[in-house]
Amino acid sequence: MLYITENHKIIIMAEKYDNTNGGALFPNDKKEKESHPDFRGNIDIEGKEFWIKGWKKTSKSGMKFLSLAVTAKDAPKADDKTEEDPF
Repeated sequence: MLYITENHKIIIMAEKYDNTNGGALFPNDKKEKESHPDFRGNIDIEGKEFWIKGWKKTSKSGMKFLSLAVTAKDAPKADDKTEEDPF
């Protein structure tokens, strides 16, 4: 079992928790620029783990919504270069 305290510390209990097809978003306490996500977290989709980011937005009609982006945890970072892709 997973328990999150008021100051966002995570305590893992002895009971095993199945997080398949689940995840969580947390407020981004490291946001420095307007372009940085408002929320960050992770999600498991059919046994594969992903990073998930969310931005608070407002549509042209004034409706508030959350825009999301998902990246596989094992995906190469944007600044990682390989011999096949040196640029």
